[in-house]
Amino acid sequence: MKALSVQINVSILNTGRVLWSYLVLGIVLGGLSSCTPGQSKDLNDPQALMGNGFGINNSTLFVHDLDSTSDYFTETLGFYIRNKRTFGEGAFEGTFSLPISLPDMSSIELISRNDTISVTGENSAVLDYLVLNEGARMYSLSSSSVENTYLWLSSQGFKMDSVRSYWTASRSPQSSSWSADSSQKFSVSIERPQLSPHLPQFIQSTTFSYDNMHEWNSYYSFGRDYSRHLNGVVGLAAIQLVVEDLASAREEFQRMGLSEIEENQGDNSVRFKLKRYQEVQLTTPKSPDDARSQFLEKQGSGIFALVFDVEDIQATYKFLNKRLPEGALVGDSLSSQLIVLNDYAFGVQLEFKQEPHEQAQLAEQFKLNHDSTLDSTAQKHAEELYATYCALCHGDNREGYAADFAPSLRSHSLLASSKSNNFMRYTIQYGRANTAMAGYYEKRGGPLEYIEIELLLKWLYESAGVEEGVEISRDPVLGDAELGADIYAASCASCHGEKGEGITAPALGNPMLLATATDGFLRYAISEGRDGTPMVAFKDSLTSDEIDAVTAFLRSRASGWDVPKGDTIRVPTPEEYVLNPDRPAPEFDLRDGLYVSAAQVNQALQDSLRFVLLDARSTVAWRQTHIPGAVPVPYYEEPEAFVDIIPNDSTWIVVYCACPHAASGRVVRKLRNHGYKNTAILDEGILVWAQLGYPVRHGN
Repeated sequence: MKALSVQINVSILNTGRVLWSYLVLGIVLGGLSSCTPGQSKDLNDPQALMGNGFGINNSTLFVHDLDSTSDYFTETLGFYIRNKRTFGEGAFEGTFSLPISLPDMSSIELISRNDTISVTGENSAVLDYLVLNEGARMYSLSSSSVENTYLWLSSQGFKMDSVRSYWTASRSPQSSSWSADSSQKFSVSIERPQLSPHLPQFIQSTTFSYDNMHEWNSYYSFGRDYSRHLNGVVGLAAIQLVVEDLASAREEFQRMGLSEIEENQGDNSVRFKLKRYQEVQLTTPKSPDDARSQFLEKQGSGIFALVFDVEDIQATYKFLNKRLPEGALVGDSLSSQLIVLNDYAFGVQLEFKQEPHEQAQLAEQFKLNHDSTLDSTAQKHAEELYATYCALCHGDNREGYAADFAPSLRSHSLLASSKSNNFMRYTIQYGRANTAMAGYYEKRGGPLEYIEIELLLKWLYESAGVEEGVEISRDPVLGDAELGADIYAASCASCHGEKGEGITAPALGNPMLLATATDGFLRYAISEGRDGTPMVAFKDSLTSDEIDAVTAFLRSRASGWDVPKGDTIRVPTPEEYVLNPDRPAPEFDLRDGLYVSAAQVNQALQDSLRFVLLDARSTVAWRQTHIPGAVPVPYYEEPEAFVDIIPNDSTWIVVYCACPHAASGRVVRKLRNHGYKNTAILDEGILVWAQLGYPVRHGN
């Protein structure tokens, strides 16, 4: 079954108007995670052109048939295509498209005509071209703000087309609902003839968090792990253009603000730097009958070649040489560059070159090797991270208690019980408020990127000999909290403190610890102890019910050590979703039209203002710890499960998770796709909310 993409092109800017219409559409976040690149100091283009965009967004390759083309790209050329039989609607009315994603976040967009649709008007020229030709006829650069791109290029004397807004989202023909990965995009182009594209488009995606581009290493490292191509391609290094007038085209790219690369430039070529190692290359024919002359005569100025970085050029040669017909591949096993001629690549020349040494070395440092152990380069880098940031308190050999009673990180019990959950990850990311353990995640002001924390965790697990994590139940532990208080005072307080403040052992009266540790995690620590530390296994001295009681008591301290008794948790009914329904609404000041600060939400709760608070985590997580008044709406539920019972009026809807934006962002996208306008994401998430000392509720 082919999933269709719905696209709405809306012209929202004319020559005499600034992009206020665009601004009110709102900017939606990205996920992962969780980006100016880690090498942003090397960028020479002005922020106004691409801002925090990541470089080459995509190149569009027009082909006659998507089915046979996708087979050729995967089986012969060695590209990996996820869901290669699921086509979306193309950038033009009457077309289908299929993306080939690359690790550096660029992509090749295969686009073909949909013969079942009759199209007239401006898009008919594109379809007429598709009937006769194949080739790469468009490319785009990533911009974190097409508004700024438009204004910058206009100030440089370029005449601009209108900004366009469109949706790209998979949708089943049997369903009217958007999928979770629906995405709104904005594009802007320099005005030019439709099919003479030596100048780029600029694309902004609302599902990407450009603020996080300083974490480029994280994005790129995970991309190399999860978008592995059999031909060894790790990124789109250059768009190579053929132009009739090199001097004129050169002047245009200079006016854009791109910086020339002086190295290896000749009379027939000019290179311009984009982001990191990416380039735009301008070329002209060397002779009247060479390949570039023939290209110009047939198609005019445009994309002549796509240049890819590969991990191992010899391995790439071995793969391609075995699959391509004789005469298709230029180069041999000793070449530093390989070329697949355009007759064998749907009208565009494909060039493969060995990736730069610095890029390869960076990739090796962060190579997580999910299915095996760390390579020596990554292991050495992890050891350096530990020595720099962890050894002071946790000891040179991870033995613990070198300073501030920091626990041993050699404990198999601790590492095994945290591998299958986020306890250790969140501990490093967010720290422990009012303890010596600071938050080390860059987003919280620390020195580490996400990928560095992941690398450090993997090294710790491997160093402790943890191959498989202990499966810890996520179900609440029910027990007699009053009995647990008595046992704690008798058996635990001497080390952990009467109020959990920590004396010679870690502080347990810490909101961040109790917000990240599940009941099962706490129970496992009590029962099994921590090998290599003074923490004994209490399963030898306490009954199962007594261990449950201590666990329940610790959970009851999530809102503070002096809280006398835990709450009885009940999921609110729809009639209770709106907090303080008879009160005025808050006046939230949103960052990027989307994120509301924890301070504002906490003040709205204190002032008893009217709004809805949604918890996007699992219902189990909500039961353990949540913000007072929050309603569990798990991110993985289909929108039909909740849109009919959440008010869609002037009432603000604030969504939070722990990530702090991934799960909550998915729920907000679903709401906005269904017409909800007054929606926002709690910027810091519940973990920082708890760390700030704001109120939380917890279940028994």
